[in-house]
Amino acid sequence: LTVAMKARALRQSEQRWQTMLPTKEKADKLKTELTAMRSIIDAIDKLIENRRSWARRLNDISDAMIPGVWLNKLWLEKRVIIQESAAKADAGEASSKTQKEPKKIIIRTLHLSGSVIASGGEETATIGKFIRSLKDNKDFFSEFSDIESASIQRTKLKDEEIMDFELICYFK
Repeated sequence: LTVAMKARALRQSEQRWQTMLPTKEKADKLKTELTAMRSIIDAIDKLIENRRSWARRLNDISDAMIPGVWLNKLWLEKRVIIQESAAKADAGEASSKTQKEPKKIIIRTLHLSGSVIASGGEETATIGKFIRSLKDNKDFFSEFSDIESASIQRTKLKDEEIMDFELICYFK
């Protein structure tokens, strides 16, 4: 009697399962689509956040500008440097000793190329003031470890002497 009751309960449960199965399959499909949509939304949010970040950086550069300086070009650069580790071998050790893997260092930089016009030969000092202004802008400089002058070149435009420069900002 107990077995018959349990078998009947099992059949009823199986019938209910069969009636719920299409709904469960729809729910699983919706769950999969929802997961895919969430990943797309996350990717879009990341892109928007990155774009806002660049808008903020460009605004910070604009805030740091000083009279007599203008920028012509800016670009990002990413370099990979492979740093090989030297294996120390004692005179008595075999030369087949395993060496460490080379270490890859990624250096990301922002380059600012521009020109300076200043009276009385103050172009170099003006570039220094611009670098100081970028470093003093806490919002801008918080993402960088250092800003250095890569090149300075004096040119003449009509009757005015102009100094072209390139700055390299190293990301942390």
